[in-house]
Amino acid sequence: MLKSLTAVLAAALLTVVASSVTAADDHPRGGRGGRPSFDTLLDAFDGDDSGDLTESEVPFPVWRRLSHAGADGDGLVTHEEFESVQEPGRR
Repeated sequence: MLKSLTAVLAAALLTVVASSVTAADDHPRGGRGGRPSFDTLLDAFDGDDSGDLTESEVPFPVWRRLSHAGADGDGLVTHEEFESVQEPGRR
């Protein structure tokens, strides 16, 4: 009985660990921190498939950070604008 319970607990623990690793791999930042790629943001939020992002497509906390890249003030962020802005702390 004890061996059986131990085997069930070990299997449950392995399942939890495997799900955590998979969730980190699926995270927009790859589970490693830093900013997501522009392509990842497009996949997640570009509802009209325009290839750029607008405030209406992106949740407010994301837009608050992303809007700094929209340097020309047209209300959208393009791939070029996103790539031209360095992440804080990077050189």
